[in-house]
Amino acid sequence: MPLRVLAYIGGSGVLKLVNERVVGFSLDYLDVLWEIQPTSEDVQKYQFYVERSESQAGPWDLIAGPLLDIYRVRDTSALQTSNLRKFFYRIRVVNMIRDVETISAPFDREGGMDLIGAEIARNNEVVFREYTGVKCFVFPVRTFGQRCTQCWDATLEQITNPRCPTCFRTGFVGGYHYPIKFWAQIDESDQTEQVSSALRTEVKLDALRLGVLPEIKPRDLIVDFKNRRFRVTKVGGTRRLGRKVHQEVHLSQIEPGSIEHVIPIRVGDDELLKPARTFTNAHNMEAEIDHNSLDMASLRSLFRF
Repeated sequence: MPLRVLAYIGGSGVLKLVNERVVGFSLDYLDVLWEIQPTSEDVQKYQFYVERSESQAGPWDLIAGPLLDIYRVRDTSALQTSNLRKFFYRIRVVNMIRDVETISAPFDREGGMDLIGAEIARNNEVVFREYTGVKCFVFPVRTFGQRCTQCWDATLEQITNPRCPTCFRTGFVGGYHYPIKFWAQIDESDQTEQVSSALRTEVKLDALRLGVLPEIKPRDLIVDFKNRRFRVTKVGGTRRLGRKVHQEVHLSQIEPGSIEHVIPIRVGDDELLKPARTFTNAHNMEAEIDHNSLDMASLRSLFRF
């Protein structure tokens, strides 16, 4: 009988996980630790599975389990050879008697936030979701895994086809992890064109700001609400107590016709791509919009175009 997921965020099943964390001061391994809240349940009935991913949305790889009454795992397969690579972990708890499981929320080495940091992140999310942001999607780039079987040259250690449909010129099969939705504000720059004797190149360098999640890294692929594709070139932000609470991202727009535009993205017909409300009175959360003053006819008569 298939397992039924009781909970995901927060792990509110029979056994509740607490104090999940990742520690390690060696490039050879990372230690994953967790605890459970005191319970009257027999812990011998539960198995623990530790899963790892390079993206908060997965896909997830099993690195340890089943574990019985063990609350620490040393991950020796985590390749810590890049400053841009980040690992996320989660714990699956399976009740062997009831055939049910609980999945913890993803966690990483930076740990959780304090109350002030959480409030800062919440305020940022409200601003982007309700006032200044638009719906975007990020495809986290793969930095490890199976090498591309079509264009990777093991001798040269580089791709040989910049339009490879298997790796999308990342060098790894699939190219990117599962997309993650988020709200962000895009600050567009001037449109420029570089002209040479051989070709014309459109150059568009934009900026994007968002909250704490999802965590962005260079080379990630971002798609905005107009299906424009961007490659992340630089990521900064603000931290509190070592935890990122705000992200500033620099983007380079990818020209139409590039292989990245072949990557499919599924957006429903009823997908909300812009904030549903524009507050006209912050005290009573009034969401009414005076469309008579915002239509193009009014603007045309006002600005005479």
